[in-house]
Amino acid sequence: KLLKFASADKAYLDYLGRDAIAWPDKFKSQRDAERKFNGEEQPVVGISWYAARAYCLWLSEMQPATSNQQPAIYRLPQEIEWERAAAGRLEDGPSRKYPWPNEKGEPNEKLANYDGKVGQTTPVGRYSEGATPEGLMDMAGNVWEWQENWYNEKKEARALRGGSWVNSSDILPCAVRYDHLPVSQWFGYGFRLVAGQSLF
Repeated sequence: KLLKFASADKAYLDYLGRDAIAWPDKFKSQRDAERKFNGEEQPVVGISWYAARAYCLWLSEMQPATSNQQPAIYRLPQEIEWERAAAGRLEDGPSRKYPWPNEKGEPNEKLANYDGKVGQTTPVGRYSEGATPEGLMDMAGNVWEWQENWYNEKKEARALRGGSWVNSSDILPCAVRYDHLPVSQWFGYGFRLVAGQSLF
């Protein structure tokens, strides 16, 4: 199923190779053995875009079928979905600059994990003051989140959003984008899932 899933993307197939015995090493976090990245409720880091997508497939396959006999679909978000979830869409004005309500102002140590202040990722939800009004946690800081889409028309790098625990506050606004090759397994890269079809 994974080969079929990856078949539309030659680079994905090349990444997998034909030796399935080697796949587990390609899919696990490269930071599993590091205690500071392996605590309860911390986001997984050191994970490639390919591994994040493989996890989406695995999780979707593990779900029981719904009433229409289709398993739940888990996937990476498109950037437009991610930004809508992070910045909202206000009826009486522009979107939020940061995920938290505008009246909370600029980033600080109560709102997000950034700028290496803590020295590692933190459990999801630790910064409840920085949640979106809808209750989404860590949309700014902690880990960059892989996006489903390409960064641009060159189709060489995948998009990432949100900033990470090592980045400065300049990276935390909802509109900031970043890119990297999908094979990258940096300790600031993680992912967030979307359940079901497109929400927006």
